[in-house]
Amino acid sequence: MRVTGVIAEFNPFHNGHRYLLQKAREITDAELVIVVLSGAFVQRGAPALLSKYARAKTALLCGADLVVELPVFASCASAQYFAEGALRLLCDLGADSFVFGSEIGDLAPLLSLCELLCTEPVEYKHVLRTSLTSGNSFPAARRQAVASLMPEAASLLDAPNNLLGLAYLSARQKRGYSIKPYTILRQGANYHEKELLKEFSSATALRAFLEGNPATLSPLFPFLPASAYQILEEEFSHQTFVTERDLSVPLALKLLQCKTAEELQCFADMSPALANRIFKNRYQEISFPEFSIYLKTKELTLTRISRALLHLILDITSQDQKEFCTLAHSPYARILGFRPAARTFFRERKTDKENFVPLILKPARGEKLLSPQAYYFFQKDIVCAELYRQISFQKSGVACKSEFTHEILFVE
Repeated sequence: MRVTGVIAEFNPFHNGHRYLLQKAREITDAELVIVVLSGAFVQRGAPALLSKYARAKTALLCGADLVVELPVFASCASAQYFAEGALRLLCDLGADSFVFGSEIGDLAPLLSLCELLCTEPVEYKHVLRTSLTSGNSFPAARRQAVASLMPEAASLLDAPNNLLGLAYLSARQKRGYSIKPYTILRQGANYHEKELLKEFSSATALRAFLEGNPATLSPLFPFLPASAYQILEEEFSHQTFVTERDLSVPLALKLLQCKTAEELQCFADMSPALANRIFKNRYQEISFPEFSIYLKTKELTLTRISRALLHLILDITSQDQKEFCTLAHSPYARILGFRPAARTFFRERKTDKENFVPLILKPARGEKLLSPQAYYFFQKDIVCAELYRQISFQKSGVACKSEFTHEILFVE
């Protein structure tokens, strides 16, 4: 069975995502398209705007055959950990290829740059170290190091989809995966574009519109597939969207419970300097997005600060994240939904003696199905999902099923 994979957040799903799924099936001639989807929280250190079930249903209606949740230890992590966790899951599920969008749309330059980043020659390390010592952030220092050896490739690091693609390719090379990569050219607006300009508008622009409390969603209709628009409209009518601002009270509570700055240093993405800065300002009126901006320095990106604060809220330590992401195989695969084509996949997995990853279709069976370590990781996904559900309920008054009662999505 030819299986290809797409790694995504779909936050929210738009025309560009449908195009990606269509092209993924077309260029790989896949019989099954697996989407590895971020759960309640996403890589930039924020809650997903819509629930994972709403996003998974949209993906199934728009081209995916199987949607599997990317655990929070990878979904809310640096590009390296995000890519390694997602690609490992695809490989363990038997995917023979994966497809990602990029601003360049050409695999060869990305592979050449990937080789440099993986081998890190002496000259590269020297420039990188010098730049970091000068107080530059890691992304800025890395760009300088690349420019010193491959001037023509440095601009590739300025585009977010290229960066994530490089992370996928690096993970593939470092782990020795045979899974075949493909890339397609990103369509329409830039990743960070906040205006609704083109048919292929960015998820950033869609979120900006939705977070502005619009009276109607009709301006978004041209930018979303019909089924995605319908699901978004249902969520909008209930006002169930979750944003960074909704994490302000949980963050304030965590900070008030801290007695020393050292207590903060164990959390993922938290440097000693950032921990000290957070601790000194713990009695401020806390608003998650504004507090993140206030903490920003030249050395730290806003994304890393947001992730550090989110890890504090979710109680995700550096040690836990490292242990999860360095496992040889995925500890589990949480199935969110599927289409009829996936039934063949499930039958084949049952008879596959080299099946490395347990499939979780019913969370209540997780403890019996998983090793103690794997179940420890899985419990964190449950906590994250339940926190997200409670926040959504407090905002909307709409009760949703818990992780233990929510049925797996099935789309004919």
